[in-house]
Amino acid sequence: MPGRRFTPEQHEQMAEMREKGRTYGQIALAFGCSESTAYWTCLRLGADRPGSRPLQSHAAGPEVVLRNGRPVRRYSAEEDAQLLALAEEGRGDSEIGHIIGRRPNSVRARLATLARHEARSEAA
Repeated sequence: MPGRRFTPEQHEQMAEMREKGRTYGQIALAFGCSESTAYWTCLRLGADRPGSRPLQSHAAGPEVVLRNGRPVRRYSAEEDAQLLALAEEGRGDSEIGHIIGRRPNSVRARLATLARHEARSEAA
């Protein structure tokens, strides 16, 4: 069963609420959606709460970490470069994921994160 569809205006309202300091739970309650929907929408639009810490280009530490008890492989600088080059060529998330050995949702989220990095560096 497909989830609820939101208009572009509603997406913008979610992002504005996040940038005013609202939690994902508060946003979800206001729009009648799940917290994960609110989180994903804000991530995709690059909305952060005020005073959030700056993004690191690449985290220091191990290449594989546990997140919620599951192993997660971090992106390397080389993978980021390859990811951006493939996206620039117009390839889709599934195709990019197949080429670099990642799931499409991971590719989509990483592209959103890299776009946020770029937007913040341009703003600075």
